[in-house]
Amino acid sequence: MFTKITLKNYRTHKLTTLELGPVTLLIGNNNSGKSNLFAGLDHFAWLVRRANPQHNKEAKVTVRDYFPHRYRLAGEGIEPMSITIDWTTGDQQQITYEIELYKNDSNHVEMNSREGEVGCRERITIKLSNKESKEITSGYNKPSNLINLRRKIESDTSLPKLEKDLCRSFFRDFANIFSYHFQPALLKGLASAQPRSKHNLSDNEPTKKENISIPVELGYYGDNFQDILIHTKEKEERTFSRFNALLRRFEAAKNFISVRPDNNNPQKVIWEFDLGRKETSRSLDDFPAEVVSDGILKAAVIALLISLRRPPTLTLLEEIENGINPGNIQLLIDWIWQSATPNPAGNIPQFILTSHSPSVLREFSEHLDNVYVTRLDKRRFQSDVRNLNTALETLIGIGSVADGEIIEDDQGKRLVKIPKYRLVELWHSGAIG
Repeated sequence: MFTKITLKNYRTHKLTTLELGPVTLLIGNNNSGKSNLFAGLDHFAWLVRRANPQHNKEAKVTVRDYFPHRYRLAGEGIEPMSITIDWTTGDQQQITYEIELYKNDSNHVEMNSREGEVGCRERITIKLSNKESKEITSGYNKPSNLINLRRKIESDTSLPKLEKDLCRSFFRDFANIFSYHFQPALLKGLASAQPRSKHNLSDNEPTKKENISIPVELGYYGDNFQDILIHTKEKEERTFSRFNALLRRFEAAKNFISVRPDNNNPQKVIWEFDLGRKETSRSLDDFPAEVVSDGILKAAVIALLISLRRPPTLTLLEEIENGINPGNIQLLIDWIWQSATPNPAGNIPQFILTSHSPSVLREFSEHLDNVYVTRLDKRRFQSDVRNLNTALETLIGIGSVADGEIIEDDQGKRLVKIPKYRLVELWHSGAIG
């Protein structure tokens, strides 16, 4: 499970740290840096995905796409662009991984001059229960533009099996971070779009030759969703059975039965629901995808991702309220919280959601420590990301929020309790938004 991420000098994020729970919310106005944070996570996950020795047994993987993404006001040649990830297992074994990209003017890099402009440093710290930490690095002793730490760990015969397996599990989880911006019209197959995200590789373990990597094929906007549903039903029966069971937990879809190709047009997908018909000639009602509600489709695509044998370990969902009736947002958010539970492979799927809607914010009134508010400092072109629980604790402390209170949980953590309506009022007033 990922516990903390720190992104440095990526686009508008000079220095941003998030402590992650099962579900984390980023809320802020447009152009405040929410999508940039997702892009940073997606970018570094893609680099780690490319450097998987199982995909690239011989080829050297070099760093690319550095200069367009670097925070423009970072000190030239001094401050690298980096991400640091904290990750832990259920028995408290811990990994901290850092990858830094920097402008490299060294003549020692044994690559062509264009690729040699970017250097790469990696560091992983392994902490096993009741043992001292162990650190493994790549690119520090000699300038390099290779993403090489994963390969170095695999080839290290002196590294104990337990530590090597732990590193493998971490890299597999980090490589299986995927970001999506699902659009209702595309989920219904009414339009198509080129996926923005670099989901061209996956660390998912293959099962059958005819199977596909669903997180990859789904695409950033979800325009392949209908075809993938049919593929899953025909080729991956266990996944489809779990998908059916999960989707029926969503109240609006409890009468959902299945999907099938349209008999009259195999390119179309029919959704089947049991609406309680009594006549024996027709027990189910068929609906084309375009008339299925946006809320059910968004729940369905999330259910499909969670139902995979190895779902994304961290799913990044932009504008979760997009296409959802405000009255159904509570249902969807509650369902996502319920879905962040151990899956058949023993993993716990995590989510980071973005929104600029107070209707979403109010559904996190019991989880304010999982909410971060983003603003853009226009003078420095820098995203300011602050934990909402911490910000509200300060406001309550100085008496600005009279109807809020601070309690301590079983671990001694101070948590803010505030009515939903008051939370929305503070957002609209600009006190926290």
